Amino acid sequence: MSSCQSQGQAGASCAPSLPAAGLPMPTLAEGAEPMQISDAVVSKVSQMLAEEGDPSLCLRIFVTGGGCSGFQYGFAFDDARKDDDIRVERGPIAVLVDAMSLQYLMGAQIDYEDNLEGARFVIRNPNASSTCGCGSSFSV
Repeated sequence: MSSCQSQGQAGASCAPSLPAAGLPMPTLAEGAEPMQISDAVVSKVSQMLAEEGDPSLCLRIFVTGGGCSGFQYGFAFDDARKDDDIRVERGPIAVLVDAMSLQYLMGAQIDYEDNLEGARFVIRNPNASSTCGCGSSFSV
């Protein structure tokens, strides 16, 4: 049981806060992608965009404080690119990641699985020191 779970205080938050804005943008080797996006992600997101009927949408991946391990991953469709976003294009889809989230996602493998446990996006993150059992949250 984590220290957050053992506190048992209603409304208490153990989620670490994300660092303040203004952090330096992680640097990449020339031609290197900040993260790897699998063919399964491209296929699923393409299918979802076709259902939405808006090909201008991008998949946004972000990190927020919370989850059972400290930070959690989030996924959403977005049609607006922010000033600090990086854009990774893979085939017909584009993925957006803000600078603050990128520092936690650098080098990660983004995948989509559909198996007996259910269908979900999966992040294999080399920066995570531990993850929760379901893989949707992590700590550094």
